[in-house]
Order: sequence, then C-alpha cells, then structure tokens
Amino acid sequence: MSKQMDTEIITEAKPHTIKKFELIERYVDEWARKILGYNGKDGRNGSKGVIYIDCMCNSGVYLDEKGNLINGTALRVAQKLNDIITNYPGKNAILIFNDISEQRIEHLKSEIEKANLTNIQVVYRSEDCDSFLKGLDLDEYKSKFNTLLLYDPYKAAIDWDAVTPFLNIWGEVIINHMVSDTSRGASQAKKKDVIVRYTETYQEDIATIIKMGKDKHQLNDAIIAIINKRKTGSPQNKYIASFPFFTRTNGLVYNLIHCCSNVEGIKLFKRVAWKTFGDKSSLKNTHGNELQLQLDLNGDGVVDSPTDEDCYFIKDIAKYIYNKYKHDNPLYLKTIYADLDEHPVFPSDGYKNDIKDALRSTYGAEFHRDGTVKFSTAKGV
Repeated sequence: MSKQMDTEIITEAKPHTIKKFELIERYVDEWARKILGYNGKDGRNGSKGVIYIDCMCNSGVYLDEKGNLINGTALRVAQKLNDIITNYPGKNAILIFNDISEQRIEHLKSEIEKANLTNIQVVYRSEDCDSFLKGLDLDEYKSKFNTLLLYDPYKAAIDWDAVTPFLNIWGEVIINHMVSDTSRGASQAKKKDVIVRYTETYQEDIATIIKMGKDKHQLNDAIIAIINKRKTGSPQNKYIASFPFFTRTNGLVYNLIHCCSNVEGIKLFKRVAWKTFGDKSSLKNTHGNELQLQLDLNGDGVVDSPTDEDCYFIKDIAKYIYNKYKHDNPLYLKTIYADLDEHPVFPSDGYKNDIKDALRSTYGAEFHRDGTVKFSTAKGV
C-alpha cells in the first residue's frame, strides 16, 4: 500500500476521539454481556443475540498524534464481541459495517480477517450512510435481537428519517452530535446544500440555527428535543443521556447522545461514561475550580464549591440531591436513586457509596435502617 493510499484510508484521531473509542468499546462490552446473559446463556429465553450497526465505520484503524497506529471503534467492538460471544452458546453477534469509501471498508475487512475474528457474523456495505440505514431491513431480527446503532457523522448532519426507525425498535442509538461544526459553520453557510444540511439536522430555519450556534448547549438541547418528539411511546420509555467531549484547550467538539427505551440502558451508559472519564462527567479541564469554596448562598450553613455544568463531580450529584430534597420528610433513599437513574448525566449505579459519603460529609446526611435519609446538621466543605 502506498503512502498516499495510507493517508486516504487511515486518518488521524485526536485525543478526544480516542477517548470516544474507549467509551463506546467499554459500553458495548457491558451492554452485550447484559443482553446476552438475560434469562440464561442458552438462548431459550430473552434475546437470541445482539446486532451492532456502525454506518460510518471508517477503516478500523487510525493514527494518533504521534503517528502510532491505533484501533478505532469498529475494530475494537468486533474484537470485544468476538471474545464475548463464546461465553453464550446458542446466541449470536451480528456486526454491520458501512462506509461510503469502498477502500476503507476493504481495509476494515482485512483487519478483521487478520485478527481471526471468526466467532461473529460481519456484514460489510459501502453506501451513503443514510441511504444505507433507510434500506436496511431488520424485520426478521426485531423480536429476538437487541440492536445498537452508532450514528457518527463527521459534521453536524443528521437525517432524521434514517435514524427515527432505530429510535423506535427495541434497542439503543448513540448519536455523535458535532456541535463545533454548527457553531463555526452555520453563520458562514452560503451553499444551498450546506444550509439544507443544517436546517434538516436542527429542524429550524438557518437564522434560528445561527442564533442557537452562539451557545453550543442550545444546539444540543435542540437535538435532544427532536429525539423526544420522534421517539414514540410514553415518556417513561424515553431515556436520553448526553456527554460532552473537549479539546485540550476546553473547546467543546461534540456531544455523545445515548437514546434507549429501557432505564437499564441509560443507567449503564452513564456509569460507563463516568468511569471512562475518571469518575466525572467529562475530560474538561476545570483548573481546580471545583475545589474552591464559595459563600453560603442558600443561607443554610453549607459552604459549597462551584459547579461547572460541562464537568460534574460526585460533589455535584450530592449538591443536586440536597437542593432538591432537603425539605422532604420523610425522604427515602430509593427516591433519590430512582431520580438519578433517569437523570441525563448523573449516575447512581457504581457510585452509591460515593454519593452517600458526599452527602454525609457536606450536608450532614444521616441514613437510617428504614431506608430514610435526613439532613440533620449542615456542614461546611
């Protein structure tokens, strides 16, 4: 393979993108084990298997900033599912990879063959991602396979007609929302096709999108609102989590949005995200501001530390609970955990002891054997 061909097929992955690879890999690992292990391993009950769809899979490998070859999401997930499925006889893992570049698909295929990943069924396609999704027929699998779709465009470009059917089958969707593209490019958009891309993505006119582009949080809120409208069923079946990814200089690049119809899905995704980020909600550099004390703003004797809504810590979960429930009597621990389970960012699973410790140390929480919580003595940090 020539050096020029390598450049075309193998692209560079920035540190925040590599962290995204890691998060998705870890999530697929735990998601697959949870689904495949449901009602036993023999396939007689529950799911017969899992289907992972990556409609913009690239070549399977990337170069990091130092020029080292690293595995991308597609190859990581293939290797992970190939190892996992052997523990669940009678069940299957089907991976469907698509990329508009035939050369990248061929390279991914060669990487999977080279790794001898023979325990999984892999389907390769080379089409425009949205045409690919619209033509994908999963009717024979819907009742017995759980589906996870990764929709990861390089730009802010979401074809809702292509994505919506996957929001409404028994499965999960992860959307990479490239807010940096819209924030930078919407106001400069002149070509009709570029303007149409933005208006179709945000379901608004370009003038409104330009105004929203001044605040990347508004852009992400707009996408979440569209998902809520397009996802059918009761509000109890609409669970959405969202996590931001930053450059080293704290530039917000994209939000990874997870959508599912079962609360167990959002609980798992949040736990994996926080563990991947090092027990916080992002890798934004807060420069130690989360440790600085602030005045007793509530007048209840609590000296607290500021909250950065782009990077939450355990202390921020405790603050949220205290501010919301400090006047409830009785307050049950199960009420707190049920609230956190559905929160778009805050986890409960994997962090219950840490949250209780933070509530004790900062807000004087007392936990009783009957499952109640009482904020009896406010404390300073």
